[in-house]
Amino acid sequence: MSVGAVIPPAVRALLLAGAATLGLGMTLLVWKTTAIGSMLFMNHGMSHERTVLVELVLGWALIGLVVTLAWSPARGWAAAGLLAVAAFLAWANVDQGGYPFSRFAWGAHALRLAAPLALLLAVLPWSPLAVVRRQVVTALLLTTTALVFIVHGVEALAAHPWFTDMTIGAFRMIGGWRISQATAESILKVVGSVDLLVAVGVLVFRRPWIAGWMAGWGLFTAALRPLNYGWGAMGELIVRLPHFLLPLALLLLFRVRAFSPPSPTPQSP
Repeated sequence: MSVGAVIPPAVRALLLAGAATLGLGMTLLVWKTTAIGSMLFMNHGMSHERTVLVELVLGWALIGLVVTLAWSPARGWAAAGLLAVAAFLAWANVDQGGYPFSRFAWGAHALRLAAPLALLLAVLPWSPLAVVRRQVVTALLLTTTALVFIVHGVEALAAHPWFTDMTIGAFRMIGGWRISQATAESILKVVGSVDLLVAVGVLVFRRPWIAGWMAGWGLFTAALRPLNYGWGAMGELIVRLPHFLLPLALLLLFRVRAFSPPSPTPQSP
């Protein structure tokens, strides 16, 4: 088997965890309310009761996909199902709008889409890209991680209202400090600049420590949701765990590349 086809077990485990947490997070969000329910209600005239029923059924279907993902050899098809739901949610967010920078949803959701897609590429034996599987998964995680940081960097530089609120809330909850909106927006300019620099850095230099920073920052920003909004926002945290797990998988892939032996040079007869 080609060296490029080998996905380390730890990376597979992180991809599986990323897809599973995405499914659980989407379940909690769907059961709460999502752009899907809004679209059915606003665009298609479905009653509120029916939209709730559709979201309830979709939530249970997602649970079924997560269970299949964890315990069935058909996990590739479960990953494909999660990818379809994640893509539909991203499209529904763009279509419905109603919140700042909603048109950036495809980029902001890039790692949510990458979680099941990377797992799909890693587990399906019949993939036409099987001989270069590791390189393809690495490229997917690299580009989607960088894209999420670019989108969030631009949103931070533009003082996204939600980011401003979370910054003020984080300082109050963590340190007991009260900061003004102007101070929060100044902090966001620094954060946004760092996000953009890190995104460019990981694309250019491909260093494990940069991927590690991105993983840590992804976990921290995900944790800000329940920190600011309480336990009701746990779905927002869980659905963002791929922002931690996939850069961590990228870190491991960078290290594998760094320590891989060079390919043997063909000997002339």
